[in-house]
Amino acid sequence: MYSDMFKLDKNGFPAWAADFTKMYGDFDPAKMSDQIMKTMKGGSMETIDVNAMMDIQRKNLEALNKASQAAFEGAQAVAQKQAELFKAAFDQATSAAESLGKVSSPQDLATKELELCKAAFESSLANSKKVTDVVAKANDTAVKVINARIAEAFDEVKGQMTKAKAK
Repeated sequence: MYSDMFKLDKNGFPAWAADFTKMYGDFDPAKMSDQIMKTMKGGSMETIDVNAMMDIQRKNLEALNKASQAAFEGAQAVAQKQAELFKAAFDQATSAAESLGKVSSPQDLATKELELCKAAFESSLANSKKVTDVVAKANDTAVKVINARIAEAFDEVKGQMTKAKAK
């Protein structure tokens, strides 16, 4: 099926070649609506506890709020870390400029410049790692909240469906 959807163009790159009229020729929204209504009239939807389902959605929104808060706090931590690192880099640049002014010969100047460039590069790598670690920690916190809630929600919905089936 998918091999019919993609063909190669004249340069050998994949190109979209699907015929949507064939793919969705049998799509009938009225037919789908009728099937859903028949399922609901069959009794399976009437026995679901609406209040329990609303409680599940409330918990989902609370988890989303917690994850958003964790992401916001993570963004604040990243901004704070970047400000600290910027100040440290500025202080390092000021110190470097002062030390370059005290050099007496061109050879010493070239050597000192290379040392300062190397130190700045190493500092930049270390600082990038620090910021990356802060971002990873913030993302991990937010993702854990959402993942835990998804697992709980599946179990809760499954429990509601089991109760509805038993009725």
